[in-house]
Amino acid sequence: MLTERSKFAQAAVVSAPGPEPLCGGPHWPPPETLADPPIGSRLSTLAAQMLFLSGAVRLAEGIARRIEFRRAPGGFVALPRRVIRPRFAILCYHRIGRGGVPIYSGVRTSRFEEQMKYLHEHYRVLSLGEMLREMAEPWVNPPAVAVTFDDGYADLYTEAFPILRRYEIPATIYLTIGAIESGEVAWYDRVFVAFQVAPAMDFTLPLNPPRYVRLGTPQERLLAAVEFISLMKKLPARDRRAACEGLESTVALPASGLANRMLTWEQIRTMQAAGVSFGTHTMTHPVVSRLNDGELLWELGESKRLLEERLQRRVLDFAFPFGKAEECGESALDCLGGLGYRSAVTTESGLNYPGIAPFALRRVSFGEESSLCLFALQLSRLFLFPQTHSATSGAPAVPSKTGSAGSRHVSSDPGVRRHA
Repeated sequence: MLTERSKFAQAAVVSAPGPEPLCGGPHWPPPETLADPPIGSRLSTLAAQMLFLSGAVRLAEGIARRIEFRRAPGGFVALPRRVIRPRFAILCYHRIGRGGVPIYSGVRTSRFEEQMKYLHEHYRVLSLGEMLREMAEPWVNPPAVAVTFDDGYADLYTEAFPILRRYEIPATIYLTIGAIESGEVAWYDRVFVAFQVAPAMDFTLPLNPPRYVRLGTPQERLLAAVEFISLMKKLPARDRRAACEGLESTVALPASGLANRMLTWEQIRTMQAAGVSFGTHTMTHPVVSRLNDGELLWELGESKRLLEERLQRRVLDFAFPFGKAEECGESALDCLGGLGYRSAVTTESGLNYPGIAPFALRRVSFGEESSLCLFALQLSRLFLFPQTHSATSGAPAVPSKTGSAGSRHVSSDPGVRRHA
């Protein structure tokens, strides 16, 4: 039986007249422009290019090897301090390439190659395992970077994998195991597609008070989907599933647009043989803090068991879906330790240091910046001014893509938009 909250969510879909569900047609072309950075970022790109060409970014990188700017407790001005502990940045990506699901995220392949080449030439790039070992036995080494991907989209094999090999970049991919097993994209990707292909209609978001959104342009549909998913994240897993089923009962999804979007086990094994590491991202990509004890054990334990069975290798690392501190929850920490995990990454923004909780590792999402100059600037700024990327000094961090339907920009939360 559905709870009152899930009934309310299901009733929120107001479909166009007609007895049969409608969709965007068998050859629905997803608009690639939805993955583009906001127009406002052009000014930032221009400024970054000027700094890059002047040599200021490279100078900042050199300074950041020895100095970082920090505010004293209660202080207002960041002052230079000598670096006395190692610092580690974990980059978070989702898909590489353009077109198809996920429609809201997509680093151009050429841009990704520029970024990996830059990391190879200017930073120490470590595997996640190497980073964890250095954190356990700390020495004041130059800044280090680890590269990670969430979900397990198919273009990680076709687009990212050749580039990772070319520049000898170790990487960790966190797989949503249920999606890999079934070959079907996760629920939030289906929601994004549903809002894009729905016939002209109004949608009532089940907020208090209810919020009416117009599904006009692709961007308006994207923003409405983000708001709907933000609501779904607040529901218990059972109610969220019921609400999404209600949406799909009204809007038929284009099967061809959802097919072959996830990695296959054969591709995963090929990548593993070449040195790519794999961790789990739960079975179904829920908000972990909304799970009861039984659901939590299944999402974390079954995903680990299946991945170990498929790869014949011990699995030690986990990524929280969506990944903000309130979406991770305290209960998961004991569960992760009991199941034999050694680390868990969030999407809370910031650097990692020796002594940080191993199940609250921070990550940053610079990959979808509009230029290499901006990517390089963001990374150097992270090491030079670490406090500007951390809401707190010890809590985990994750980028957020929640946004309101009235705004013109959707934030970059692998939580909602990119993961995602």
